Amino acid sequence: MKKMIGLAMLALLVAVPASAQVIPKGLIDSKPEQALLINLDQYYSKRQLPEKPSIDVDTIFTSPRSQVQLRTILKGFTAGAHYHSTADEIVIVVGGSGELFLNGQWVAVKQGDVHVNPRGVVHDTRALNENMRFLSIYTPQLPPGGDANMVK
Repeated sequence: MKKMIGLAMLALLVAVPASAQVIPKGLIDSKPEQALLINLDQYYSKRQLPEKPSIDVDTIFTSPRSQVQLRTILKGFTAGAHYHSTADEIVIVVGGSGELFLNGQWVAVKQGDVHVNPRGVVHDTRALNENMRFLSIYTPQLPPGGDANMVK
C-alpha cells in the first residue's frame, strides 16, 4: 500500500534536475520550483478536523498542470452529487472507508482503492461508518473558487 501511494506521489512531484543544467523556460513551465514530500501518517496524525460532519480539504500542491488535495470526509457526511467541467479527478483512498457514487450506483471503497473520474462525469462521496481519508488529484488544476457543479 505504501509503495502504491509513494509511486502516485512520486509521479506528481516536480523533479529537480540532478545536474546544474538550466532548463530553458520556454520549453517547460517551471512553477513551482520546489519538489514536495509528505508523510501521510504524520500529516493526518497532526491534522485538526472539524467537529461537525463535513469534508476537510487541504491543497498541498498546485501547478498549471495539476493540483493535489489531502482530504478527509467525516463520518455521516455526503459531499453531494457533482461533476467537474474543467478537470479530471483521481481519488486515492489512503485510510478508512466510505462510498463513491460511480456510474449511477454507490460503491464501497477502502484504503488502497483508486478511482479515476473524467471531467463531466457525475460522482459523489460519503462516509457512513468511519472517516475516510483520500487524495484528490486534479488535472489540470481547479480554477479559483473550485469546479464542483452540483447536480440535483
